[in-house]
Amino acid sequence: EAAAAAAPPLPALHGRVVVLGAGDTAMDCATSAFRCGAKRVYIAFRRGFTDIRAVPEEAEVAKDERCEWLPFSLPKQVVVRDGRVAAIEFYKMDVDVDTGEYVKDDDQFVRVKCDFIVSAFGSRADDALRAAMAPLAFTAAGHADVDPDTHAARGGAD
Repeated sequence: EAAAAAAPPLPALHGRVVVLGAGDTAMDCATSAFRCGAKRVYIAFRRGFTDIRAVPEEAEVAKDERCEWLPFSLPKQVVVRDGRVAAIEFYKMDVDVDTGEYVKDDDQFVRVKCDFIVSAFGSRADDALRAAMAPLAFTAAGHADVDPDTHAARGGAD
């Protein structure tokens, strides 16, 4: 009889946790942080709410579980005291009215107390991988371009 493998223990967190990113992985990390012992969880991301990359259901779960949101926030530096994370500073981002691009505002920043920082930035397919996946097209966010109703690939891919 084979012995069942024990699940690894969850990481032990406490206090305040800042999750960097606004995709599905970030939402999972944020909601999981509560189950690991965090008392407050912040989701910090560079863009505004309309540009969150997580599917709406994931973002809604994070909201329902009391995650706090820090939009327009670009990490500036981590504050360490006595060898431990004490806070993280963020530059505020702004939208250039002419180009629509997000830009860092060097004159505005904020410090958020925290005990842990979780990097949950997503990844994009590099150019070589994209070329190998042709004729599949990609969105500006780097996701496969698929029809939201049928999930069929757009852009000439079958």
